[in-house]
Amino acid sequence: MNESPLVDITPMHQETYDRDGVVLIKGAFDTDWIKLLLTGWERIQKLRSEELYDLPNEFLEIDAQLNAEISANRSEDIGRRKLYTEQDKGFVRCKYMRWWVPEFREFVLESPAAELISHVIRSETVRFFVDAIFMKEPNCETKTYWHSDASAWPVRGAHVPTMWMPLLSVSAELSSLEYVAGSHKQDFDTNPWPNTFNAKMLGKPDDRTSFYDWEQRRIDPDVRFLAYDMEPGDVVILHPSMYHGGGANLHPTQPRIAFSTRWFGEDVVWDPRPECINTPGMPLEKMVPGQPVADDYIFPIVWKKYFS
Repeated sequence: MNESPLVDITPMHQETYDRDGVVLIKGAFDTDWIKLLLTGWERIQKLRSEELYDLPNEFLEIDAQLNAEISANRSEDIGRRKLYTEQDKGFVRCKYMRWWVPEFREFVLESPAAELISHVIRSETVRFFVDAIFMKEPNCETKTYWHSDASAWPVRGAHVPTMWMPLLSVSAELSSLEYVAGSHKQDFDTNPWPNTFNAKMLGKPDDRTSFYDWEQRRIDPDVRFLAYDMEPGDVVILHPSMYHGGGANLHPTQPRIAFSTRWFGEDVVWDPRPECINTPGMPLEKMVPGQPVADDYIFPIVWKKYFS
């Protein structure tokens, strides 16, 4: 397994990220890391519903919202799971695996992902935030709505990138995620209501907008839609305010399996709101607005410049 990224991050990578809000990095991880993550996914698939999300009990005891979310994810009631977890026919999502799947924990803490992130966003310190895995079966017509991530995070700051990596090949034409270049800089949709578990429980207030539907601009010559052919080991890194969406997986035989990790850089401070995501070990009410993230157990520092 490669201990450092297999490619050097160049000024061109950084400039592309700054301009477009997303950058493709080819061949960043070797096949051993991909095999490890696929082994973790196979482990999840073998678990019964009640065995999913085996988080530390102390996390559930101090966080009623997290407890409710985990209960919904474990439920045998398909309607309940779909309402609160965005699961639909042919589309499966799991998250928080760092805490309950050893293969994903090893990747988060031991792979060169954090180092890669640090070079792209130019942050001398990188902490781990949260993870998720998404699977769409072959010929899955379920689409993921256009959205950005920032309004779901209980923090402020530009240094909250996502690294999205397919564990099988994806085709720009059939199965890729799509991105709207430069949408992280738009100023007409700065605080949309997120699609988190807590937001669904609360219901959208009248004074909050929904995510902008970029599909209505599909033929607009001033809008660039980006999608990439990717192989296992390739990654995209995207800005927290970048609009993106997952199209249907139209591949006739192959699922789309993608692992997402989210990270904190140096400019991040707490900004908890009731509609934000749940974070195992750190209930929203314990986050102090305006204070930097400082819990090294829940949000470990995985990369510092002087480590190298």
